[in-house]
This record gives sequence, structure tokens and C-alpha cells, in this order.
Amino acid sequence: MSKYLLAGAVALINACGMFSSAQAAGTAPLLIGTPSPSGVVGSVYTFVPQAIDAEGDKLRFSIISRPSWASFNTRTGGLAGTPPAEAIGIHDGITISVTDGTSKRSLPTFSITVQPQAIVISPPPPPPPARKANYGHFFATRYQDGPAEVAMLCEQQGVRGVLMRRTWSQVEPSAGSYDFGAIDETFSAIAASRNPQCQLWVMIEFKSFSSSPIRHPAPAYLAQYQALNSQGDASTMMMWEPAVSDAYVRLMQAMAARYDANPRFEGFVMQESALGFNGAYTQDVAAGGTYTADRWRDAIVRHVSSCGTAFKQSRCLAFMNFIRGGNDHMAAVSRAISAVPNNRACMSGPDLLPDNKTLYDSPASAYEVLARHQGCRSNSAQNDSFAIPDYGLDQVFNFAVRGTLGDFNEVSPRTSGVCVNSYLFWNHRVTPSATGLDWLDALPVIAAYPYGRMWLDQCIGGGAAP
Repeated sequence: MSKYLLAGAVALINACGMFSSAQAAGTAPLLIGTPSPSGVVGSVYTFVPQAIDAEGDKLRFSIISRPSWASFNTRTGGLAGTPPAEAIGIHDGITISVTDGTSKRSLPTFSITVQPQAIVISPPPPPPPARKANYGHFFATRYQDGPAEVAMLCEQQGVRGVLMRRTWSQVEPSAGSYDFGAIDETFSAIAASRNPQCQLWVMIEFKSFSSSPIRHPAPAYLAQYQALNSQGDASTMMMWEPAVSDAYVRLMQAMAARYDANPRFEGFVMQESALGFNGAYTQDVAAGGTYTADRWRDAIVRHVSSCGTAFKQSRCLAFMNFIRGGNDHMAAVSRAISAVPNNRACMSGPDLLPDNKTLYDSPASAYEVLARHQGCRSNSAQNDSFAIPDYGLDQVFNFAVRGTLGDFNEVSPRTSGVCVNSYLFWNHRVTPSATGLDWLDALPVIAAYPYGRMWLDQCIGGGAAP
């Protein structure tokens, strides 16, 4: 080592002021480092000093008062260990030294105070988002109704909200590209109405009827999965096909991302379960198609579950009337609806017809599943629902809410009811019913029977709303 480098090392040592002049003779190693004064039970404690020997001699480290829970490396001077609970306290008198075989250096004596392990109390999980449950009377718009018509319906006394219809092709004009402009305009019209608290359900339709202005509801990229239904010039999408089901789930997810947090968005409606692929319009496997009742049941169950996963605050409503496979298949859907957390999914029937005894007259009848479903339920009062001579609209309403759980008159449906304990939809049409009544005649009945305690009292004898 040159005399100039050696002189520099001595100058550095003297400048540090850490050692005595006797130690600064130029041959002793330099030892530096500041150990942490504290450790924590269960956490690794580590300290490794730095040693420099100007002559490059082999160094060896030693320690005095090594803590029993730590190990010491004589080649590196490293002190490491994980203190246990019994090590809590002060471990003092610890001295680490280094020697080159001739001279010895030591760090200042230090101590380590072992602290108890910190108890981390995790905050409780946040409560689930508030579920929308704006029960009451909702008008279902006609296909041609625009935002202004929706706002007008919202302003009628006793009306809690509106169900808006859009076809799938309207909201997804191309694969993965969604057009929610009409829905946004409707929300704006509601906000500017005399009832800005009006709620909006949205039904995305995959089935058309002979009266539908849009006969082919499928997006262009899914047109191969669309076929004419039993109404002849109307069509239905093959909702059980994996490609269609996947696209429907993506649509629900896109709508949830846009509207779930909107307080005026009540929920997403899945169109009715009766597809209309009957007779000459069959899509059955036996006829060369791909339809089976099991596949359609499984698709509905998937759609209900996926809707419940996508929408955390809004509700999912499945209109159920018929599935080939009988009430066992409808009951499977009912169970899927009940499994959605926080009662965010509802079961509904699209036709409230108290004059049609076959719908309710036995446990095997189609609407018995709806009548006995214990969760959120709703129904639709269409014009045909009040086409019964000597059966007024107030009686239609009472039929909707009169039933009690597990108690249904299977012999005489008129003297019983289906207990719609959440939402009641009224059909909005200009064409009067067979008795000459139309939606304007329903308005005073709606105003006289707003949703409230009376509904619960009639349906379940009081208690919390579903």
C-alpha cells in the first residue's frame, strides 16, 4: 500500500473521531455501522456492520452479549434473528468487534429493546351498497314511447316509476359497442319532470311480437341465432346458445358499469321465459335445432346469477311464465333468484289474469311458482287483466296483493291472489280492454292504493319489505 493511500486512510479515521489515536496507527481495520435499537416479536432483526482493512488482511468478527434469539456470523459480523414473545425487554451490553489478527476494533456498545408484536385490527368490511327497493306501481311503456312519454307517466299520481323497453339490436348495434343514448335521454327527461324521483326499469328485449315495430331484435353479429317464432312475422333469439348467452352477460355488465350507481335506475329486466318456438317454428333438437328445455333453464339460471353479480345496488327481474319442463324448471330459476345476495333479484310473471283459472288452479300450474316464491316478486297487469265483466280494476289490484305465502285458493283464483309484495307493473296502451277500460282508468286505482304497509299486511302479515 502506498504511503499516500495509507495517509489518506489515517486522515479519514481521524476525521471520523471514532477511535483513539493509538488505534489510528494505520494497521487496524475500520469498523462502521449503526445497529437498530429496537426489534419486534415475530419480525426478523438484522444488522451487518461494514469493515475496511487498509492492508487487505483477512478479518474475523466477534460479539459480546449476543441475544439468545439471534445468530452471529464471524465472517461478516452480521447479527440476525427473530425474537420470540419471551424475548420482550432490553438486551444490553452488546459489543461487536473485528480483528485482522493483529489489531482489534469495536463498535460502541449498544442494546436492543424487543417490543411486543403490534396487534393489527382489520376494519370491518364495508356494508353492502344500499339495495334499491322503490316498490309501488310502475307503468310499462309502449315500444314507440320516447323520453317525453316516460316523463309524462312519471308525473301521474301514485306512479313510482316506469319500465322502458329497448331491443337488443338498439343498444348493441355492433359487437361490444353499446348505444345507451336513449336511456340517458330518458333519465334527463325524468330529472326535468315534475317527479324527478321517478325510477326506471330497463328491459332489453330479445323476442318480438306481431305488434312490435322492430320484428328482429338481434344485433347483426348474432343474427344467425335468431328465428321466427309462433307469431309468424316476429322472431326470438336463441338465448340458450353459448355465444348468445355470453353476449347477453357482457351486455348486463356494460349496463351495470353505466347505471348501477344511478339512484334513479331501479334495475334490469330479463324478458319472458316463453320463447314461442312452437309447432312449425320449433328449434328442438329432435327437429334438427339445438333447443332443449334443460338448456334454456340453465341459461336463465346463468343470466340471473350473472345479473346479480354485475349489479350490486340495482335489482334483476326475471319474467317467468312458461318453460317446457314444467314447474321443476321454473323452480330451479326461483332458487337462483333467491340465491342472489341481499334479495336483489326478483321473480315476476308477465300476465296477471285472474279470470284464467288454469294458471293457478293446482301446484302444477305455471304461476304457482310465482305465487309461492318467497323473495322479491312483481307482476304485470295488462289490459286483458281487467277485461272481466263485473271485475273492476280495484279487484285486479286486490287479486295482485291478496295472497299470502303458501296460501293460494287453487279452486277459485278470483277469491285468492298472487301476493305481489314488491312491484306491480301496469301496461300502458291507448287501445281499451274488452270492457272499454284503458290505462287512464287505472290511474285513480293506483292513486288510491300506493305501495305501503297495507301491501305487506296483505301479503305477509307485516314485517320488513323484501
